[in-house]
Amino acid sequence: MSEVLNPELNSVPGSKETVVRNNEIEIGTSRAYRPTKWQSNLTLLSCYIANFSDGFQNGLANPTNIIFKKLLGAKGYPAEMQTRISNSLLIGAILGVIAFGYVTDMVSRRAGLLFTSFLVTVSTLMATLALQVPSSNMLWFFVIVRGICGFGVGGEYPPSAAAGLEESDDFAHRYRGPIFISFTTLMATLASPIQMIIYLICLKASNNNLPVTFHAIYSIATILPAIIMILRYFMVDSTRYYHSNFKSQKKKPLRFYWLLVYRYRFRLFTTSLAFFLYDFINFPNGIMSSTIISSLVKDGNIQTTAIWQVILAVLPVPGVVIGAWLSNVVGRRYTGIIGFAGYVVLGFIIGGTYSTLSNHIAAFVVLYGLLQAFGHMGPGATIGLISSEAFPTAMRGMGYSVSNAFGRSGAAIGTECFTPLEQSAGQSSTFYLAGGVGVLGIIVYWFLPESGDVSLEEEDVNLAEYMAEHGFAMNTAS
Repeated sequence: MSEVLNPELNSVPGSKETVVRNNEIEIGTSRAYRPTKWQSNLTLLSCYIANFSDGFQNGLANPTNIIFKKLLGAKGYPAEMQTRISNSLLIGAILGVIAFGYVTDMVSRRAGLLFTSFLVTVSTLMATLALQVPSSNMLWFFVIVRGICGFGVGGEYPPSAAAGLEESDDFAHRYRGPIFISFTTLMATLASPIQMIIYLICLKASNNNLPVTFHAIYSIATILPAIIMILRYFMVDSTRYYHSNFKSQKKKPLRFYWLLVYRYRFRLFTTSLAFFLYDFINFPNGIMSSTIISSLVKDGNIQTTAIWQVILAVLPVPGVVIGAWLSNVVGRRYTGIIGFAGYVVLGFIIGGTYSTLSNHIAAFVVLYGLLQAFGHMGPGATIGLISSEAFPTAMRGMGYSVSNAFGRSGAAIGTECFTPLEQSAGQSSTFYLAGGVGVLGIIVYWFLPESGDVSLEEEDVNLAEYMAEHGFAMNTAS
């Protein structure tokens, strides 16, 4: 085995054959490339904080909707503007995830992560300064800056997922799934109750001063990506990506991309469809939970509403932990199926008993929280993991970005459908919809690959051989 060195000290001739053995790179007689332990740990740490930050950003929709509705009233903040603001982050995320999926694979993980952190920091600062004089123009400015923030948040997903999975596989191959879930779904899910607790503390401390509360929570949301940007300045790309990429293929005609799509067409289709179905029901239910709960709080007290939102936000967290455990015990695919089955059962129960539950808010919040817990335990914990493991290193960012983009599209469409459906057919209809989509999710998950059995090294070798057969060069990893 070659000596393990700091990557900055290595000299790696591009002409020599590259082989991955036990997550270290050997290049002929040259010394091995491998990030130092602190650099690998820094990559994982930044992934943990970044996904927490992204979850914090997504969770801001709930207090933002409440604050704007209280300050501007129903006429000043109509349902269509509420949906527009919620969707601006999602639309931006769709564009960002596609753009940075390409950057992640064709430039570097580190470059994509640095730029997205910068973008989220600046755009969130602009959103913080938006609330000076509440008005229609302010709302449109807010839509724009949240869209820019969404571009950064969406762009964060492909490089973070790819870099985190590769470091997890290096750190502990057997536990790469639970580790991946812990820094993605668990961090994003934990961010929601913590963000709501901070929101509640700000309300209490300011005596329900909504502008002060708004500026406080958005200031914290600005600080998080700024910290991440500093951490990522010192990170390096993973061992596997360093020598398993398409950088040696200078010209990439349309046929090059078609070969990738054709080889992985079934995985792209099934992961994208599963992502779409989950986000179609998960995002609207999460974003609009404040609207549902506030309608059930009889006196309309903003602090009472916030307390119930905190309780609701905490309930899905154990679901993620169970999902991380199940992903190794029964596999990624069956974990997702169990989660969608819970969505079906609880969706129809809540929908069928909504008129009774609406008079008992505690019972409603518990059942609603269990619904969210099953979602986070199943597809929430596993779909991102499957979408990362199912593709080889050289195209992991692009493969994940396609699947995630379909998911964000589902979230945007679901958010657009949520309010009109609620207004025309009542609150219970949204839960019937969740149950129905859960049935489709079970069917789609049955056809997903069991990615826990996938060897990242073998996938890289197989792709290199496939591309070589069709006349395209690739740094070889085996």
